[in-house]
Amino acid sequence: MAVARGLNIRVVDSLFDPDRPSDKVAQVRQRTSSRPLYRVFLYLEGPDLPFVQQVTYKLHETFSPDSVTVVRDISNPRCKFEIWTWGVFEVRAVIEDRQGRTFSTSRYLEYASQVGDPEVHFKKT
Repeated sequence: MAVARGLNIRVVDSLFDPDRPSDKVAQVRQRTSSRPLYRVFLYLEGPDLPFVQQVTYKLHETFSPDSVTVVRDISNPRCKFEIWTWGVFEVRAVIEDRQGRTFSTSRYLEYASQVGDPEVHFKKT
């Protein structure tokens, strides 16, 4: 896991909502093409999370928009953001702390390992 230099924070991706840890149901949309779309949550974890002001997730260039800023607040303390994707790619994150300093990190999405897990149940939407 990549950790933001200067902050003990990492970007995490999962098919499961981190705010509902007991829910092991992943959502999938079947498209007309052969590849389904998976709902994937991006969020931050780590002991320095209380010092985060916001994060800008930089997605693959095929996303529109390909950059999304999420402000950390009481309703979204993990800077959670949801995407629908069929593939894995590198997500870059620029994290701003409460002092206005920025830290960068990146993560290659790993949700695909959850797709093959026999204990994961999929709900088509």
